[in-house]
Amino acid sequence: MIVKLDEVKGVGPTLLHQFNKQNIWSTYDLVLHYPRGYEDFTVRSLSLAKNMEKLTVQGVVISKLIENPFGKVHVTTFKIKVMNEIIEVVAFNRKYLIKQLSENMNVIVKGVYHLYQHKIIASYVAKVNGQMPIKPIYKIDEVYDRTIQNLVKKIFDEDQVDIFENIPNEFVKKNHLSSRRDAYKMLHLPEHFSDIEKAERRFKYEEAFFLQLQLVAKERVRHKRPPKAYDLDKTKALIRDLPYELTADQKKATNDIFRDFKRNISSIRLLQGDVGSGKTIISLIAAYAVVTAKEQVALMAPTSLLAKQHYDLFKTILKNLNIALLSQKTKNKEAMKKAISHGEYDIIIGTHAVIESDVQFKNLGFVIIDEQHKFGVDARQTLIDKSYTKDVLYLTATPIPRTLAMVSFGESNVSTIKEKPSMRKPVITQLINQKDEQKAMKKIVETVAKNEHVFVVVPAISSDLQTDNINTVSKRLQTIDCPQFILHGQQSKDEQEDEMTLFKNTPGSIMLATSMIEVGIDIPSATLMVIFSAHQFGLAQLHQLRGRVGRGNLQSTCYLVSEKSDLERLELMTQTNDGFILSAYDLKARGPGDFIGTEQSGYLSFDFLDLASDYHILVIARNDVISLFNQPDFMINERYQYLRRHIEN
Repeated sequence: MIVKLDEVKGVGPTLLHQFNKQNIWSTYDLVLHYPRGYEDFTVRSLSLAKNMEKLTVQGVVISKLIENPFGKVHVTTFKIKVMNEIIEVVAFNRKYLIKQLSENMNVIVKGVYHLYQHKIIASYVAKVNGQMPIKPIYKIDEVYDRTIQNLVKKIFDEDQVDIFENIPNEFVKKNHLSSRRDAYKMLHLPEHFSDIEKAERRFKYEEAFFLQLQLVAKERVRHKRPPKAYDLDKTKALIRDLPYELTADQKKATNDIFRDFKRNISSIRLLQGDVGSGKTIISLIAAYAVVTAKEQVALMAPTSLLAKQHYDLFKTILKNLNIALLSQKTKNKEAMKKAISHGEYDIIIGTHAVIESDVQFKNLGFVIIDEQHKFGVDARQTLIDKSYTKDVLYLTATPIPRTLAMVSFGESNVSTIKEKPSMRKPVITQLINQKDEQKAMKKIVETVAKNEHVFVVVPAISSDLQTDNINTVSKRLQTIDCPQFILHGQQSKDEQEDEMTLFKNTPGSIMLATSMIEVGIDIPSATLMVIFSAHQFGLAQLHQLRGRVGRGNLQSTCYLVSEKSDLERLELMTQTNDGFILSAYDLKARGPGDFIGTEQSGYLSFDFLDLASDYHILVIARNDVISLFNQPDFMINERYQYLRRHIEN
């Protein structure tokens, strides 16, 4: 049953016109246009709030009030529960709160939300007297919120809308979910905030369920191939002959990959590890095993410099294999391509050059893609399609939050390396105000005097909007007497490679660059990183830049120079070297594009599900979907027909 809005009593031509402008044509459309907030609350829940956002929330006091009367400013702190989140409230010069508030009391708090510290600096705190009416906010131009709520109430009361259930009943019951109809009714007509919580929980699960339905279906259509017949004894001998023992995380990741090789379907695995954790050696071991199975291996890196570094490492350890380096600077390129097609090279390492149409392989059995988010979907798929087994290993030094990794690759297809070689010392990170930049300059002078390398990073090449750019900072560095090099995106590939090679081979020198150095530059004698206008970068990107130093056994330092007064986010960089902690904050603040690439981040846009905090819901939904696929009659049972249509679409 579809009821058009012009058939509903109380909807006149003017109101209908305003609804139609929002693409609302029926009672069903109107019910699905749920409130965007409540009362003067700027967010439905704190999981959707942004850092430093001014907001008003209602919550329950869940801790004793603590006061600090001894400082110049009187401070009162306590914790409240807002829907399903616990945050700290900090109130200045409000001594009266100690007497007015107590545990289990409902309160209204207005103030500035500090996302990374989970607290509100309160400008207003008051006890809630009785149950406050919850007023929805719809944000439809020229239509009163009360008008919409009354209209929706009429629609539900008079049964003028059909809300079909799209989750199988067994999962609704198993997970104690509200029905879809009840959930929409609670969003529009909540009597308590717990109603909104129940409704949101229902819709979070719904979004997770249909996402996992697509992902699990995709995993089930993997390419079939026989298990890889690699030589286990030779592979073990290679690992024994390494100049160091693998860490526990490296051993586990290696076992994950070899477990994939033993299966009879193609493998897709993400190997993620913090900067300097040793991912490359794992990919080398896997590549060697594939070669012993008489198959070729291709490794694609985003830059010529990174490809050359991989090539040098592979050649050093795998001395008896034929390894090709394919890039713009490759000499006798046509002869090399012919040799690759004849199977004369075991491992081919290169940049985008490896996906060119005239690069053909004789028996490509394993694809390794380094810094996978630096490549577009089409580029990655082009190389994978050249493999007759479709086995692929993605590498990334940008730690992907657990939830995002699971929904992008599948939980069982992600291997994580957190341990770092014991010889490496944590990078000391300090935050410096722009006016104190001479401290950083002094450190640069001291560092180059010890014949160590220095990176200086700026957010732009030249810009009137950026006081820190290649042109301006280059002039400030001229006072330092040492070799200096410049790297940025407007240079040709040859110029970039020449600058980096000269820098690498010149001890006691400075490299002034944009953020393009964040990936793959390995110089053990680089011990200082200075990042100007650090507030312009995301935490994950800053962590990657910091990872260019501290790659040897020397103590290294990273200075974050910023003129911004709001430095709370950057303070996190000084407190931890754990990229996974930083990535969790970045996911919340910047979205998934930073981690998996902007091209493929669009399908991870949700109305209710929060990738930063709803991991447990995704796990539950995934397990439910897997149980559905494991039912023998799933593909023919009529009651699941609408789910199969969803998969096909």
